[in-house]
Amino acid sequence: MSEYFAVLFSDLESHSIEWSRVPRERMVSTIAEYRYMAESLAGQYGCHYREWAGDGHMFLFYSADAAAQFGLRLIESWRIGGEELPALRDLPRMPLRLGCHFGECTRLEGEEAWIGRGNVVAKRVEGEAEPDTLFVTESVVDLLDLPLYEFEEVGSRTLKGDSLAQRRLYRLLGFDHEALAAKPANELTAEEWFLRGVGFVGTEHENTEEEARCYEDALRLRPDYPEAHNNLAILLRLRGDAREAAGHYQEALRLRPDYPEAHYNYAALLASRGAAAGAAEHFGAALGLRPDYVDAHHGFANLLRSRGDLHLAGDHYAETLRLRPDYPEAHNNYAIFLEDAGEHARAVEHYREALRLRPDYPEAHYNYALLLESQGDPAGAEEHYRQALLFRSDYPEAHNNLAILLQAEGGASEAEEHYREALRLQPDAPETHYNYALLLRARGEAELAEQHFRTARELAPETDRFESRFERS
Repeated sequence: MSEYFAVLFSDLESHSIEWSRVPRERMVSTIAEYRYMAESLAGQYGCHYREWAGDGHMFLFYSADAAAQFGLRLIESWRIGGEELPALRDLPRMPLRLGCHFGECTRLEGEEAWIGRGNVVAKRVEGEAEPDTLFVTESVVDLLDLPLYEFEEVGSRTLKGDSLAQRRLYRLLGFDHEALAAKPANELTAEEWFLRGVGFVGTEHENTEEEARCYEDALRLRPDYPEAHNNLAILLRLRGDAREAAGHYQEALRLRPDYPEAHYNYAALLASRGAAAGAAEHFGAALGLRPDYVDAHHGFANLLRSRGDLHLAGDHYAETLRLRPDYPEAHNNYAIFLEDAGEHARAVEHYREALRLRPDYPEAHYNYALLLESQGDPAGAEEHYRQALLFRSDYPEAHNNLAILLQAEGGASEAEEHYREALRLQPDAPETHYNYALLLRARGEAELAEQHFRTARELAPETDRFESRFERS
């Protein structure tokens, strides 16, 4: 079956040269971070198909505008990532070259793979591109809303395997989001509304009502727009409207059953609602369509751990970190898994790696503190509870646990401050009321202590007897 796509190829400049200069594990992490960034961005722009080739990708988009705007965003995101991502620190710059052509592609029978003249030309165009630049053919330019783009002609080139003796190429330099925003609303197409919404991602307008309205307007004009249904559902879930979000995920999958991002996002919603069987089905569907889908492996691993399927959960955590070694959240969650399995030494390694990658990660500091405390290292635990609160001051569990340690060390005054803050943040936490009551009783404030003991019993009437970690110590 042949179809027409905007085919975009990417390539990491000097990638093969750097393999001989940089430690292998650093290069593996670098390539993995590029791949994760590129595929995550492509999903936001509604990419139909992607294929990894070792140092770059082939992406297929039905829309030339989506391909062009994605390519420009990818170059910028990779440049910024080179300055901010731990995996890329102290490494030589590896700029991206991108090439795009709109042409015919054919899906191989019985396989999820596409070949064709469109692929051949796009790959040759990428080879002509300069570092950190997107080159496109005239076939792409003819389909773009040109007043919104900054571009320049770079001349005609002879491309191996092309049907034309020479093909005119253009360098895309930028996209004017403000000009798109200034267009009268009644003149915007469904795709322009969609791309306007995607353009808010990574800005101060991300996850706002303004972004949501863009997808709603896209669907008003084109109800059968699966990518708009998916992106709108993400925002609906964030604002707590799970039922409405589920409806849009279901519609996206009815329209496009082979949509891995919609399967993954719907699975995550179902998992958060306790629908484990449905979540497992859609995680499995996402991975069936994209076996190297990092977030789906991670989400499925978390679900399997919660269901007690430890062997399979461990496999998916391991695959997550094989595909993306510098993934702090996966290291943290794998550490929890290993700790539960009694593999404390390995858990420590992964907590430390999570914190090396993201020193301002409050949950990892808190979880590591719990492990250190259980292993008889209260000083180490106190340090990480304090770090958790440094980066997240409204962390009631960290306030409570730090208060317990301080109380055990004789620091009743500071312990009280943390108990009171924990109760301000989470007034219905029976354990915190109970722990605070112990401190008050020890200080001779029997009446106030009894009030907190009573509140603890009222909040947890099914608990016959509280026993805090302070009492056990």
